[in-house]
Amino acid sequence: MLRYLESGVNVSGDLGREIQSREHKGVKGMAQFHKGRNNLSGKANRSLFAGIVLLMLVCMSFYLIFVHKLQVNQWYYLAPLIIAIVLSSYYIRRGVIFRFGAKGETIGLVEALHLPEDYHVFTNVSISYQNYSQETDLIIVGMKGVYVVEVKNHNGYIVGDAQDAEWTQHKVGRGGGKYSKKMVNPVKQVKGQVYKLSKFLKEQGINVWVEGIVLFTNETVHVKAHNSSVPVLFHDNQLNHYILTCKNRQYLNKTLIHKVVEILSSLQKR
Repeated sequence: MLRYLESGVNVSGDLGREIQSREHKGVKGMAQFHKGRNNLSGKANRSLFAGIVLLMLVCMSFYLIFVHKLQVNQWYYLAPLIIAIVLSSYYIRRGVIFRFGAKGETIGLVEALHLPEDYHVFTNVSISYQNYSQETDLIIVGMKGVYVVEVKNHNGYIVGDAQDAEWTQHKVGRGGGKYSKKMVNPVKQVKGQVYKLSKFLKEQGINVWVEGIVLFTNETVHVKAHNSSVPVLFHDNQLNHYILTCKNRQYLNKTLIHKVVEILSSLQKR
């Protein structure tokens, strides 16, 4: 059975259904889950709520103007209404993007939790080093080492070089039209997270090898990553297979694992 390292954890959605399914089947040996607070699902819900509230205010304003013949003598009286429309559109779009990202993180988390029970899986750990903070999607700690996983739920055809600041995502719209957009280079992104976590742990007296992984969870994505020393993995349990079979640079004993887990747990509570 999945063990929760934080009291009062409420798990719902795809992850909750996965846990219930495995418990019903009597599956044991899942990794230990440390749930972070500032997750994408929460951001998505807050953004969507703000957008919907603003949209309701806009609708109410139009109702007063056109149905109840509310007089608007000067055009600039409509400025607050225009601002509300823009903000509503922004927050709803932001919420949809966050929700899409949250779905990807859940898929990655479900895969990670299939690791053996002596592994620890952390979500949403914020790492600060030299006055710069960065939040991680997943951190996995076990006898094979410490892994920082950057989860992406993008679709389409993505191409880029490990040294580029941005990669290009080629997509096909609903009407069949093709278009391209830029995205942050996930390899550089996870390398920055690995650097900060490694340096932070060393400051705490823990010298361990930290490895970065990029995980694409969307089934329709195709990625061409050039010159990447960071493994770029996909759905269907590639994450677990890589961690359990890769030639790692350092094995961690139980004492060292416990120290790393304690530190990461303290970071989650800040």
